[in-house]
Amino acid sequence: MEAQCPLCLKQKTIVSSHLIPAAVYDYCKPEPGDRPIAISPKYVISSDRQLQDHLLCRDCEEDLNKGGENWLLPLLARYDGPFPFHEILTRGPIAVVIDRSDKSTGYAAADNPEIRCDDLAHFALGVFWKAAVHSWRGDRTRPLIDLGPYTERVRLFLRREADFPAHMSLTIGVMPPPVKAHLFEYPYRASARQWHNFHFSVPGMRFVLCTGKTIKGDKRLSCFVSNPRHPILVTDMSSFLMDQIARTIGSPENFERFKRLGEKINRRTR
Repeated sequence: MEAQCPLCLKQKTIVSSHLIPAAVYDYCKPEPGDRPIAISPKYVISSDRQLQDHLLCRDCEEDLNKGGENWLLPLLARYDGPFPFHEILTRGPIAVVIDRSDKSTGYAAADNPEIRCDDLAHFALGVFWKAAVHSWRGDRTRPLIDLGPYTERVRLFLRREADFPAHMSLTIGVMPPPVKAHLFEYPYRASARQWHNFHFSVPGMRFVLCTGKTIKGDKRLSCFVSNPRHPILVTDMSSFLMDQIARTIGSPENFERFKRLGEKINRRTR
């Protein structure tokens, strides 16, 4: 189909795009032969269905792939297996111990030549931007998240036509292995009131994007892009993700699904 590509703004043939890269789905199966586990603020789902639609031209789709996805996806955490990104990150020097009680540790990716900082930022912003320009739900037209005026600024950043937007912060969290909550989250808006904050996660990693002129200094300091040391936090986010699942329970069907998923996760963590 011919249409205007929302990334390059050119009239081109539009191809099928994934919101969460297709390779991530294979990482999120609790048992061999199981269906991937995905969560959002409204549901917990175990399904082979992949969220995809015709959105970008082939050139822009390839640019997002080569600009971050192809490098990062093989490094994600696997069930009963390695977590290559964590191994690479923790080979670098510790920047700061954030909290000794829960063993949260900050690493400066700028000091680690094995980490492609530009690719990592490009991947994260690409997912948030795709969620902000398309509904990804066949029965709706409203985008999955609303970045407001930052949508265009992120587009220009992805096109390498502008710097990382002011009044924006991207923070990255990495879980220590073994990764207990092995699932992914679709992008959604969280509950911060001082500014807008948006989250999504893939196996072993969580990305948080904050926007607004009221973002405080600590958020700016922790920003992976604007801080020249490119900080990444290693901390166990399993309980947060399990709480997120629990908050979606609003029906007996959701409750039973949550119980089954919890049993599978628990078996993996014994």
